Amino acid sequence: MNRSYRPRYHASVMSGWANDPNGTIFYGGKAHLFYQHYPHKAEWGTMHWGHFTTEDFVRWENLPITLVPDQDYEVICGCCSGSTIEKDGKLYLMYTAAQPDLQRQCVAVSGDGVHFEKDPGNPILTADMLNPEVSRTDFRDPRMFRKGDWYYMIAGARVLTPEEAARDPNGGYVQPPPDTLPGASPSEGHVSEGEPPKTGYGNMILARSRDLYHWEYVGHLIHEQPEYDLAYYRLNGVYECPDYFTDNGEEVLLSSPQNLPRMGNRYQNIHSSLYMLGKLSFETGRFDVRKIEEIDAGFDFYAAQTLRVPDGRVIMIAWKEMWDRSFPTRPEGWAGTYTLPRELTVRDGWLIQKPVREIAAYRRNPVSRDSLAVEDASVSVDGISGDVIELRVTLAPGTASKSGLKLFKGGEHETLLYYDRAQGTLVFDRGRAGRELEGREKDVVRRYLDVGQVDALELDLYLDVCSLEVFVDGGKRTMTGNVYPDVGTDVGVEFFAEGGACEFRSVEKYDIVV
Repeated sequence: MNRSYRPRYHASVMSGWANDPNGTIFYGGKAHLFYQHYPHKAEWGTMHWGHFTTEDFVRWENLPITLVPDQDYEVICGCCSGSTIEKDGKLYLMYTAAQPDLQRQCVAVSGDGVHFEKDPGNPILTADMLNPEVSRTDFRDPRMFRKGDWYYMIAGARVLTPEEAARDPNGGYVQPPPDTLPGASPSEGHVSEGEPPKTGYGNMILARSRDLYHWEYVGHLIHEQPEYDLAYYRLNGVYECPDYFTDNGEEVLLSSPQNLPRMGNRYQNIHSSLYMLGKLSFETGRFDVRKIEEIDAGFDFYAAQTLRVPDGRVIMIAWKEMWDRSFPTRPEGWAGTYTLPRELTVRDGWLIQKPVREIAAYRRNPVSRDSLAVEDASVSVDGISGDVIELRVTLAPGTASKSGLKLFKGGEHETLLYYDRAQGTLVFDRGRAGRELEGREKDVVRRYLDVGQVDALELDLYLDVCSLEVFVDGGKRTMTGNVYPDVGTDVGVEFFAEGGACEFRSVEKYDIVV
């Protein structure tokens, strides 16, 4: 029996380690996904850039390594996260050369999108070339875009007060203690809860350039607004991997804040992901926020990046893992998967996420039921099972206290996704999913999504060997998580209700065959 956890329709590193997606762009007739990569071992190490391309966001081609940390300014941490942009037919790549106490930006250029040459003038940009408020230690993950005659860059940073900058331009850097969980990356700022805070707070900054080499400072993005929790402005970490795009006149800012405190059922992971809707000033750098929301309420989602394809769609992809966790794929010699790419639109004040439409071409063997009533029971339906499938369900909770699905079900294992009527939450429970997972959160097996009191929930579920992605109510909210069942045997699907009756008003199942 095939025991591999290798997914069938998600991008995953072939060997070694992978984390943040980088440089997402459509170039040369294909979509490119670069990524943080350590090729020598299935754990975080000195960062390289790996490279995938795809023509349909389902089938991925693995290309040669793009960047190797072979320069003195890249020692210790390597070629860390960044972005790409097209200029005069060439692809320009900007990445962070990181050491534990110094982060600087570098450029590499390609004429074919595959082979890159680092600029002999690297590093081309340092924090002290911009403004004293930008910490030299925490200045990373540049995201480039063009507007008018200017190239802009948003980067994650720690912003210092004038007094702090005068006292310590390194932002109070202290060497973090070694983490007890392999795969965590203290050198990239994944600080422990017990580590003393540095000076300054996590933020994002805006800079601009005419030529991608000479940059001038515009300002920092995040300013206190009384209607939002102060924790957003007092971040003991960095807003990592920022991304900015517009949709139908709406401006969207994505980021992955480290150590953002839990707020009710939001931000249950130590390191989170969020989007902000608002207005960016290209004169001051300030982003006036009118909404802040978590991108994904599950376990495994980080460092989301976007690209725009020729038909106008904005496509997002994220790292489908989480820092400071165990990785059961390590014995297979690899660790690192990516989400199913998602189409993004802004509608009615929400960032709507939907699976890329191209996945529909891989549906096979449809099975459907118009209605399924369940009362204090757990039932299966002929033809509905599998671990590489899509399930579309409309759930009417009725009188049941809990109602939902049991997935990846076998003799000893099951993953639960259910609605808790008393709490008004959708619960993703992997407590009995299979291999146990370790992490620094107090609860690494349950995540709760507030949906309120509902008459019905529309759920679109994507299972792929060792992961579950849930799109709720047309993509208004999502939950993503990895689970590690017994591959090949834990393939059951059951519909259940506790404490009353519920109705599954419609059920559709498709095998996904790639």
